[in-house]
Amino acid sequence: MSTATQTFALQGVRCAGCVLKIERSLQALPGVKFARGNATQKRLRLIWDEDRHSLDGLTKSIQDLGYEASVLSGDTGDHQEPSLLPRLAAAAISMMNIMAFSISVWSGLVTDMAAGTMQFMHWLSAAVALPVVLYSGSVFHTPALQALRVGRMTMDTPITLAIWITFAASLLETWRGSNHVYYDAVVSLIFFLLIGRVLEQSLRRRSGDAAGNLRTLMEITAHRMEPDNTTVDIPADSLRSGDRVLVASGERVPADGILLSQQVELDESILTGETLPRRAIKGSEVAAGAVLHTGPAEMQVTRVGDAAHIGQMAQLVDDVVAHKGAMQSLSDRFAAGYIPLVLGGGGIGFLLWYFVLGASFADALMIAVAVLVVTCPCAAGLATPAVTTRAVNLLLRAGVVVKSGEALETLGSIDHIFLDKTGTASEPTLTITSAMDRAVLDNARSLAATSRHPLAQALVGQRTISSVTGAVEFQGRGVEAPNGARLGSAEFVGALTKEQDKPSLWYRTPLGDIHQIIFDEAPRADLGAFLAQTNKRSLPVTLLSGDTNLAVKRFAQEQGFSDWLGEQKPKDKLQVIRAMQSKGIATLMVGDGINDSAALAGASVSASFSGATQIAQVAADILLLQTRLCLITDAIMLARQARHLIKQNLWFATVYNIITVPLALCGMLNPLIAALLMSSSSLIVLANGLRLKGQK
Repeated sequence: MSTATQTFALQGVRCAGCVLKIERSLQALPGVKFARGNATQKRLRLIWDEDRHSLDGLTKSIQDLGYEASVLSGDTGDHQEPSLLPRLAAAAISMMNIMAFSISVWSGLVTDMAAGTMQFMHWLSAAVALPVVLYSGSVFHTPALQALRVGRMTMDTPITLAIWITFAASLLETWRGSNHVYYDAVVSLIFFLLIGRVLEQSLRRRSGDAAGNLRTLMEITAHRMEPDNTTVDIPADSLRSGDRVLVASGERVPADGILLSQQVELDESILTGETLPRRAIKGSEVAAGAVLHTGPAEMQVTRVGDAAHIGQMAQLVDDVVAHKGAMQSLSDRFAAGYIPLVLGGGGIGFLLWYFVLGASFADALMIAVAVLVVTCPCAAGLATPAVTTRAVNLLLRAGVVVKSGEALETLGSIDHIFLDKTGTASEPTLTITSAMDRAVLDNARSLAATSRHPLAQALVGQRTISSVTGAVEFQGRGVEAPNGARLGSAEFVGALTKEQDKPSLWYRTPLGDIHQIIFDEAPRADLGAFLAQTNKRSLPVTLLSGDTNLAVKRFAQEQGFSDWLGEQKPKDKLQVIRAMQSKGIATLMVGDGINDSAALAGASVSASFSGATQIAQVAADILLLQTRLCLITDAIMLARQARHLIKQNLWFATVYNIITVPLALCGMLNPLIAALLMSSSSLIVLANGLRLKGQK
């Protein structure tokens, strides 16, 4: 059974209610494993069983719901949305003309204009308004009708009703020879609503599309090398694994690959946020999207497109925007159930004023129209994604990849940080300080090559080592070879020794001889700044390590930790974290992503360092693409700010509807003011999301 994953660009989506309907319909299909949309970016993330559904079939299912869907590519984005400016211009010109006619009519009431002339002016206004209703108003009518055909309602439904009810009532009054016509109101309503849509499109673009930007970077030409060493220019996505390509100085690397040239310098800032170039030597992995500083260089392609690491980054961004936290789910449910209330409110307003309070038909109708227009679930639906999208983009620019919306939401409420020592609080590169026989050390390295533990990796270093076949790793203890050789803790190899104040491994040969390998470790360059930031923000930090208590105590006291725990096996770290969480404390575990997998999985949210070419290898919620601990505190503060802005947006959306709906029902808002308020509510929510700023 094969599983397919795809991101779609959606058209016709107006609010979170639209997205929720698409999600529920697709999730009801057998074989669809995941369906999550984003109302801000108008994106849909789908995972399905290819044996049960085709791509075309799922696209057709979305179209049957009244929406358009296309597979997302680098050039698919908000800039491809149909331009609203021609429709806005048509509405503006017609509005000015109808206003002129209206002034003439109302002046005529004072100067005794002939009834026939007034009637002619009304019919002229109708003729000018009709193209605006049909052309400019199609932005609202078309999605509403498409949804209605499949028995659904969207936010465009009450707007469409308001426009056509007002226009139809004006035609009826014109036919009857009455002066109670509202052609100016109809055209002005469309004009103001379109202004809101145009500004909304602009704000959506400003909020950013990090995934789309990453994909766009790879729409480049690659210089593929032929067997005779000539080059052929082809699109980067046409490359295949095994191809040789030539990259000129200043060009982007078109695909993941292995460097065949001796030495180059690469700018990986778009991948990691690190501004300093990285030196790569022959045989090193190079990532698509990096810019070659020194060239030309030759490389062999290993991964292309979405399989490349920049493609994986784009998919991770799509996933975090698609996954919904608790606040997003709450606002989505509110928006989805709000449309029937809007229509019911408009109907109640008309009946109350016309039949109970004795208002004229025209006045009661305008009150109903105002209710239909002013009530807006869009603000609530956009409250969370408007901020989440912005936060994801800012974090990615800083070199932080968040894998899910839940992780971003939880990160903003972290109370306690747990930090692994070796390779996290300290530099991953350790120096061997003990003297050993070269042959014994090489045998120990062969056994170490089978383990992902930081000390084992430090023992191997950058050497190409043949690993021992059939070795078994005992998590948190060590590795055993089939011949009985062991590498790990003193207890694991059976050494009787005093506690060490430095990191060390013990190696037992097949003959039973025991050797100690002592390392010297240096703290991360910004560990002091990280601890200063956490103290300033009242974020307690606990250092966790599997090293001896003496070694952990020495490191902790030298670096300024106030809390530390040594001799912690993986299960012990997990128990410490769970004990903290049982007190209602939200925890963040920062570890190596492999040896600390249990603790990472058990924490409220987890983070791990990852190189630009290791994204798929780390199972943490948050990936730190730079080797800076201060990225953690920067990310926490940005997540806290995002959480605060989301709460502000939800509060605003709630208060807006509590205030405006009663005002409209009381007849205190005309349709034009209602249109301005409704458009402004969505714009305010989107603009508030733009207040989110990254750390300087």
